[in-house]
Amino acid sequence: MFNFQNYWKARQKIVNEALDEYLPSDSSGPRVLIDAMRYTLFAGGKRLRPLLAIIGYELSGGKNLRDELLPIACGIEMIHTFSLIHDDLPAMDNDDFRRGKPTNHKVFGEAIAILAGDALFGHAFYTMVRSTIPPDRMVQVIREITDAIGLDGMLGGQVADVTGENKEPSAEIVRYIHSRKTGKFIRASLKAGGIAAGAPENILDVFHSVGDKIGLTFQIVDDILDEIGDKSKLGKSVGKDRESGKQTYVRVFGLEKAKKEASRLASEAISEVEDTFGKTTGAPLISLIKFIVERNY
Repeated sequence: MFNFQNYWKARQKIVNEALDEYLPSDSSGPRVLIDAMRYTLFAGGKRLRPLLAIIGYELSGGKNLRDELLPIACGIEMIHTFSLIHDDLPAMDNDDFRRGKPTNHKVFGEAIAILAGDALFGHAFYTMVRSTIPPDRMVQVIREITDAIGLDGMLGGQVADVTGENKEPSAEIVRYIHSRKTGKFIRASLKAGGIAAGAPENILDVFHSVGDKIGLTFQIVDDILDEIGDKSKLGKSVGKDRESGKQTYVRVFGLEKAKKEASRLASEAISEVEDTFGKTTGAPLISLIKFIVERNY
């Protein structure tokens, strides 16, 4: 029997140790900036996106996790952390807590929080290029990630999220927001692992399709948890999306339909993984998909 919790914990430990190496507390630079960057980076994240990169790498036959993949996985987590710091700012979602702790701007002030996010974004690429993969693969990895976070990715989705507040609920808008703000970066994390390992195009195509479904499932579940989640488990306020008039799956389709859609997408993603890799080899990715759709935090 595959023990997913042990698998995940072992890789979380590896990622956390590497993050501490790539952004140590004694890094050169202003002390307050380093402290602010590390505060949110080590605030207890699931390390979901680095795990997706690791799984993509391992499923594609990668053998040198330490030198080839970890710099990329850590860079991905730094980008994710940058997005959280900025997303929590008063001008954006105006959140006081993240992962059960005061948000970055509540501890360090808005100016330092903005700069900490900016610094993590830049340091992410400085970290990623420390990977020993061939230059052509590195270019492909960076192209995949920058597309996922750019104009028609995370940032474009964030704009649609902000400008869509208090407007008439729209299925088209909510699907755009979810696929861009969250989905494309989750997809890119999985694909980046495959690219780093030199996966053939047919495998990258599977990661692309599965990653899309995982990303959308993740955000639909987030919408559901914002409605019915437990604040003590989530580590942040619930009901905030509704109060802010956000475009969410629950607001557009209702709670039950949102649950059914998340379940459908997860089932389709699992079937694709099983058809490509088999249940045994594909167990890490299958287990992660099940966690995403069943999670309560």
